[in-house]
Amino acid sequence: MLELEKIKLISQSYTPQELFAALVWQRQFNDFDGEEVIKDLGENPSLWASFLFSRPIFAPDKDGLSFSGMVDTLLAMANYRPMPPSSIIHFVAYPADTLYILSENQDTIVSKLLDFGKKWKADAVEVIDGTDEELGFRLQRTLRTRS
Repeated sequence: MLELEKIKLISQSYTPQELFAALVWQRQFNDFDGEEVIKDLGENPSLWASFLFSRPIFAPDKDGLSFSGMVDTLLAMANYRPMPPSSIIHFVAYPADTLYILSENQDTIVSKLLDFGKKWKADAVEVIDGTDEELGFRLQRTLRTRS
């Protein structure tokens, strides 16, 4: 059940970026420590313009689209219920596992973000710039598929 007054207050009090920061903060799995990631990003605002915590946007599948990750996220959010600590049932609050960071395309900034990726013990750290031919092909194919 949605608590509309609570949602109204939250929407007036927080930006979308702060809401995503809260989602990252509460996640901890494998070597990923969301609190550490948000503290590092908060202490280094000059390194990023925005970030998004999600499922992989592109995943290898026959169409180059990643709708299954989106559907998994929607299902997990639909089924999430707060449970007392004593319960044997625990739901994943937000099943994202990929952090996308938008930054300027400057060597010093990208280098520092790559260093953070190592510090955060990320499974993979990739730099995608606007000239990536494979990404461009995927975007074109995605737009053709969806039109």
